[in-house]
Amino acid sequence: MTKARDIADFKFENITDTGTEGTKVASGTTAQRGSTTGQWRYNSTTGFFEGRGASEYSTLEPSPTVSSVNDTEVDSGAGGNQTIVVTGTNFASGGVITFVGSSAEFNASTSTINSSTQITAVAPKSSFLNAQEPYKVKFTSVSGLAGSSSTGLINVDTSPVWQTNAGALSGMNIADGNKSVTVSATDADGDTVTYSVLSGSLPNGTSLNSSTGVISGTVGSTAQTYSFTLRATANSVNADRAFTIATAETNYFGDGSDGALNTTP
Repeated sequence: MTKARDIADFKFENITDTGTEGTKVASGTTAQRGSTTGQWRYNSTTGFFEGRGASEYSTLEPSPTVSSVNDTEVDSGAGGNQTIVVTGTNFASGGVITFVGSSAEFNASTSTINSSTQITAVAPKSSFLNAQEPYKVKFTSVSGLAGSSSTGLINVDTSPVWQTNAGALSGMNIADGNKSVTVSATDADGDTVTYSVLSGSLPNGTSLNSSTGVISGTVGSTAQTYSFTLRATANSVNADRAFTIATAETNYFGDGSDGALNTTP
């Protein structure tokens, strides 16, 4: 009579699966991992398949990629934080975005995983340096697997810096004359600075040269203070400053001539 055999007596070697749907393997969280060498399982915590080696688990994790960002220009001198949406593949929870310059790099303050193909990263604008541009963008997973953009995706630009102090502009407070005054701003990147009137009004009869910053024209004889805000623009980055110009009335002498003009508003 043949002895009944336990299921434990059966040994399976070189298993061949001829099905089409797939073979079910063990599935569980990281905390539920076994400790036997050769165990293969699906980790429901990380979302990856993994196998147990002699002393640790190795993960079958796809390499992340970074393809683009939604904002390719950072004004490092503007203050505050820069929010950058990063697009790529195989992004997983817990990973970190790093901005890689020519010789230095820094991590984003926060890296929020929106999906496996999108991350929202936030970093201080001041961390982006002109000398390090253009910055590549790198994603590193919890396991240490990293993927980086093939080229620099983020350039650094700074706002123009006004050289003319805000407030009253001198040199145009004489009435009935063809007068001019110049405002000036510079750009650290060497980009061309252009000027425009953002709000308010220049004195009647005057205009602003957008290339040179010269305000010129023939000022009328009515005493009046004009308030306005000028904008300096370099490579689409702006800096605004408020100014005033006071005009004066003509001071006629008793002989009927107007040989002198009162320069006091």
